[in-house]
Amino acid sequence: MVVTCEISFDNNKQRVFYAGQLVSGCVTLKSDKVKEVQAIQLKIVGYSVTKWSERHRATTKLYAGREDYLSSVTYLLGSEQNTDRLTISAGVHTYNFACQLPYQCPSSFEGRYGCIRYIAKVELLRPWKFHQAYTHGFTVLKMMDLNFETPQLKLAAHSEGYRTFCCGPCKTEPLKMELHLPQAGYVPGQRIPVTVVVINNTGVAVSELRLSLVMLIRYFSVTPEHSRVERIVVSKAKGDSVLRQSTRSMTIDLLVPATPPTCLSLCNLIQVAYQLEVEALIKSLREQQVMTMPVTIGTIPLAVAGVVVQQPPRRSAHYEAPSNRNSNDELPIVTAIANVPNQLTPSSADIPPPAYEESKYTVRGNINEEELHAFGANEFAPLYPIYSMPSPKPVLTPNSRNIGYINQTFEK
Repeated sequence: MVVTCEISFDNNKQRVFYAGQLVSGCVTLKSDKVKEVQAIQLKIVGYSVTKWSERHRATTKLYAGREDYLSSVTYLLGSEQNTDRLTISAGVHTYNFACQLPYQCPSSFEGRYGCIRYIAKVELLRPWKFHQAYTHGFTVLKMMDLNFETPQLKLAAHSEGYRTFCCGPCKTEPLKMELHLPQAGYVPGQRIPVTVVVINNTGVAVSELRLSLVMLIRYFSVTPEHSRVERIVVSKAKGDSVLRQSTRSMTIDLLVPATPPTCLSLCNLIQVAYQLEVEALIKSLREQQVMTMPVTIGTIPLAVAGVVVQQPPRRSAHYEAPSNRNSNDELPIVTAIANVPNQLTPSSADIPPPAYEESKYTVRGNINEEELHAFGANEFAPLYPIYSMPSPKPVLTPNSRNIGYINQTFEK
C-alpha cells in the first residue's frame, strides 16, 4: 500500500515566513488503497536544541539543551481519544490548516552543534502497528529591520590599533592600522566597503592584508550548563602589501553572502554574531597584527539615498521565554497579533524584493532524526534573503585620501 503526503503553503513555494506571520496551507494525502487509522494529526512546532560531547581525561561528557517556541496540534481526522478505526478511502484527500507564528521567534539555523528548527509534521496514528510521519521543514526569520534596530547601525564605524614587533634584542617602531566602515549594519547581497589605512613605521614590509567576515556561533547547554563557540569564515578578500616606512590606504569590498541574521537575544541556546577581521601579515617576522570590528547582519536593509524603507507595523503581543523552563511547561499563548504584510521589504521600486538562498557555510539538518518511521526527505536547509542593491559608499578620511606615501614623521 502506497501513501504519499504533501504539505504546501499558501502563496509561499519557498516556505519562508517572518515571525508574527500566519502560516497557512494544505495537506494532500494520496492512497492507492483503503487505509485504516486512528487519527491524522498535524503538528507545527518550533524549537532549538544543542548537543555535543567533550572529552575530559578518561571520560566523555555530553552537553545538551532544548527550548520550545511553538507547539500547535490539529487533528485533520479523528483524535487520539477516539478508539475506533477510521478508514481513508483510496484517492486524494485534502485538508486545510493555519497557525499563527509568535512574534519573538528566533531565525531558523542549522549548525554543527545545534539548530533552531521549525517543522510541519503529518502523522498517521496507528497504535496497533506503527505511526507514519511525513515531515516538512520551513524557514522562519526574525524580522530584523536595520532601520529600527538601533541608531548606531546607521553611523560610520572606526577602529585603530598599534603594535610593535620583536626583532632579535630590539623592538620595531609601531605599526598602526585604521579601519573605517560607512555603517555597521548590512544585509546579504551587499558589499562592505572596508577602508584600511596602514601606517607602517617599522623597518619591515607588510606583505599582505587579509580581510574576513566571520560568523561566531555560541552554543549553550542546559544539562549541565556549559557553552562553546564555533567560528566560520563566510567571506574573504585580500589587500596589497605596504612597504616599510610608508603609509598606504585601500578600500576593499567584502561580499555578504546568504547567511543567518544576527541573533543575540531571542534564543537562549544559540547566539549568532558577526565580526570583520583584518590581518596584516609580516612574513619576515612570522607575525601579524589582527584587528576586529563587530558588524550586524539583518533581514531588511538600511535605507539608502532616494529609497524609503517602510516600517513594519508594531504588534501588541509577543512571546517571552521563561528563564527556567522544562519540557513539561505549557507554552505561552500568543493573542492579538496584528497581521504582518507578506512583503517585508523596502517599498521603493529601486530595490526589488530579495531572493532566498541556502547558506553555503552552515550544515543541512536531519528533520526526521527523532522519527522511527519517517517518509520523505530528511535533509533540510533554511533559506535566507539576499538583496540586489547598491552598497554604501566608502568612508574617506584625511589618511585615506592618499593611496600611498613615504612616512616623514609618525605620530600616535
